[in-house]
Amino acid sequence: MELNNNKATLTLEDGVSIVVVSYNGAERLIPTLKHLANQESIGFCVEVILVDNCSTDNTREIAKSFWHELGIPFPLRIVQETQAGTMFARKKGIEVSSYRYLLYCDDDNWLCKHYLSTAYNIISKDPNIAALGGCGYMQYEHNFMPPNWIKDYEKNYGTGPQGREDGDTTFSKGCLYTAGTILDKAWLDKLYAKGFASALEGRIGDTLIAGEDTELTYALKLIGGKLYYSSKMTFQHFMPKKRITWGYLKRLWFSFGYSNYIISPYNEFYQKRKQLNKVHYLIKRIKEIVKLSLIITKHQLSEGQKPVLERRWKLGEIKAMIYSSKKYQKVQKTIQKLQIDS
Repeated sequence: MELNNNKATLTLEDGVSIVVVSYNGAERLIPTLKHLANQESIGFCVEVILVDNCSTDNTREIAKSFWHELGIPFPLRIVQETQAGTMFARKKGIEVSSYRYLLYCDDDNWLCKHYLSTAYNIISKDPNIAALGGCGYMQYEHNFMPPNWIKDYEKNYGTGPQGREDGDTTFSKGCLYTAGTILDKAWLDKLYAKGFASALEGRIGDTLIAGEDTELTYALKLIGGKLYYSSKMTFQHFMPKKRITWGYLKRLWFSFGYSNYIISPYNEFYQKRKQLNKVHYLIKRIKEIVKLSLIITKHQLSEGQKPVLERRWKLGEIKAMIYSSKKYQKVQKTIQKLQIDS
């Protein structure tokens, strides 16, 4: 297989490997697997790879048993990744996959019936598409009434449109969330061959520091891959009520700020901005935090108010700058590697 822009010829078997990463997902997996089993209009090879990422429950047994109850619609393989972190688990999925296209389906993603066929039909027709994302919708627990403020922040939970219209979003949005995203392994192979190494491990256990999906799609974009979006690829993202709290959202925004600082060299590169002096950066963020704190105090802002979250974001950036400067530098070095012959 030869990519249009002078890529090396690669032989990859046609089909889709669905990679489901799970940490203690025994309860979440059943509806997810049921939706995978209900996929329609499949005229290509499919396999499901469940990557158990250090679970301490019976995730493996539940998945295997329920898949048999469903009649084994596709081959299911269960593998273990002993290094905690979503990125490590997803990379394990890449390593053991049989087919050219990889679809990342989180253990709480319920794909619509034509998700897989739509994704395959789009990405298989254009070898320049490195990653194709869909549109997630919040699926709350039965009989749970979410707070009114959640409507303004649903996109923070890996849901919502990923473009103003269907098609190429490489330079309009510039990144994708990997829940429900299908990727071309030819581009992933090229990316890792050029020395890509993620600075972000993804969520480990119950921690919320993520951003590895944004980092991955930024990197694919840098080596010339296109990022696409299709509103026809819809899925429900199951949300337990324990995640729909103001405290959880504040933790989430802190993690956004933390990971955003680490991968900010990508934006500096794309926007041709000079790297801020570390001291100047710190002073700037402290001033912004003081200003936000005064606003919050003056107007007695609390639950649902964005300045409260913005302050958490900036605190996350400061913590990353102090404790994760090596990861920031790792991203800078990775960008230099990826630029060679791209």
